[in-house]
Amino acid sequence: MADTIRTSGQIGPVLKRLRKNKGWSQLELGRCIGLSQERVSVIENHPERIAIDQLLTVLMALHAELRIQPRDTLEADAPAAIPREPW
Repeated sequence: MADTIRTSGQIGPVLKRLRKNKGWSQLELGRCIGLSQERVSVIENHPERIAIDQLLTVLMALHAELRIQPRDTLEADAPAAIPREPW
């Protein structure tokens, strides 16, 4: 199943679901990629604090990938506000 993610806040629940689908605890995922359980918790609960290389490492461990593509034609034709998150 593909997930559409448009804000950093949407990343955490997807990562958590992927982890649970593998039957892994946060500790098990952390051990797999060399992170503490606490860091995995921060990644899932505050994904705005994750570096892209760490996100890609987590995705590789979960056998998932990041795919970037243009929005479909219908959405691209409609004017939309771009959600902004605080820096």
